[in-house]
Amino acid sequence: MSWLYDRREQLDGLRPFVEIAHRLTYPVPHHDRDDVEQEIVITLKRVTDRRGETAENYLWGAARNVVRHYWRKQYRQARRFRHLVETNRGEMVAETWRFVSEDGDNAARLDAIATLATLPQRLVEIGHKRLNGERLSEADELYWMRHKAKLDCRKRGDQLSEWEKRRVAQLHNQGMSVSKIAKAMGRGRKTIDLCLVKARLREAPPYLASKR
Repeated sequence: MSWLYDRREQLDGLRPFVEIAHRLTYPVPHHDRDDVEQEIVITLKRVTDRRGETAENYLWGAARNVVRHYWRKQYRQARRFRHLVETNRGEMVAETWRFVSEDGDNAARLDAIATLATLPQRLVEIGHKRLNGERLSEADELYWMRHKAKLDCRKRGDQLSEWEKRRVAQLHNQGMSVSKIAKAMGRGRKTIDLCLVKARLREAPPYLASKR
């Protein structure tokens, strides 16, 4: 839990800034989250000191800029590295990179490797394209739609990994709609709604609220 958020009642006029910071830093890795929250609060305090009474939308925009700066810094550092990909010819350096989930779930990783070994090579290649944000051809899209059920290794389709939860929150904070997030993540809208509601990033929509 956030150090600042736990003490927001004791921070007098800073409480609104802390609440904004807490919501926006959900996608940030836990070891950096407190630092980014503090940077947001300091930035918002400077903004209000300089401008006086400030609209809430302006404060959210200033806070998002702090988070964007954090991610740009992380991406610049990550460009110095490349990840290794296991192939039938051994390990090779990939042309693209992605952050590795910090969950440390080795059992899940082994399960994923075992599952990938049973999948057609074309399906694996399509999966890499989706992860890297590449547009699929019409033929690949049809193939994906026919075979994606083979990738559903979870007992429940509405379960998300910690990396997926952070990614959903990040896309939401960037202003992406629920339907677009669902499409980008390859998940159902209900799953994304549940994730955002549980993270307290949005109110429960009527169709979920009525089931509570």
